[in-house]
Amino acid sequence: MYGKERFCYLLYSLTRMEQPKTVVELGAGVGTCSFLIAQALKENDSGMLWTIDNGQEWPQYQLDVQKEFATHKEYFNYLTEKFGLQRFIRLVDNFDLTKNLFFDPMEKIDLLFADAQGSDPCGCMKVLRSYLPIMSPRSNIFIDRASTLNHSYLYLEKVVSDLQKNKIHNSLLEGLTRGSQELMQKFVSRSKFTLIHLPEKDTNKVNQCQNSTAWIRIEPLDFYFDGDIINMHLTDQAFIVDKK
Repeated sequence: MYGKERFCYLLYSLTRMEQPKTVVELGAGVGTCSFLIAQALKENDSGMLWTIDNGQEWPQYQLDVQKEFATHKEYFNYLTEKFGLQRFIRLVDNFDLTKNLFFDPMEKIDLLFADAQGSDPCGCMKVLRSYLPIMSPRSNIFIDRASTLNHSYLYLEKVVSDLQKNKIHNSLLEGLTRGSQELMQKFVSRSKFTLIHLPEKDTNKVNQCQNSTAWIRIEPLDFYFDGDIINMHLTDQAFIVDKK
């Protein structure tokens, strides 16, 4: 329905590998990505997914689910309990993303999936402006559809290339508080940005307009992996473990 029947497995795998603590999803839909992310968090026994959806599109796809539910929240709560995911997922249904794209989970965000705003350059800009100041040093931003919308593709290529050079477009700073602007400038100066386009082939794909995701990978500028990751180097044909 929303074209994420393949992409959801990438989110599951990445969540299992990187074990994020705080995940935010803008637009839950029918939960294709939501519940696979939450399942990965459950298997990690750590982390929380905040998924934002006020259910305004529920009447459009209500008949496509196998059971009848009066509201989107009822449907979502049913599946949350069915799969035992109560500790790992929170549906925020009282938040209107059309009026305010910025949801603050009160923690640095490790993984953000933006699937509610427009995927045009303006929509991409709003995502980056809203969330760059509160992303973790090692984190991921996914923007639905942006890679196969040519003007959005070109916009992200330019913006991410400039971020890599420690340049921030004025449009990403406008409207932010001075504190948020300073946070973004500090964050950009210490980070490496990589843009990865994830287009999907149309073979056996029902919704062929939902056929890509733009992935912005954020990493700290360093030559060691931080946190609980073991760094090794080869000396005299023997691996030396070096825990930072």
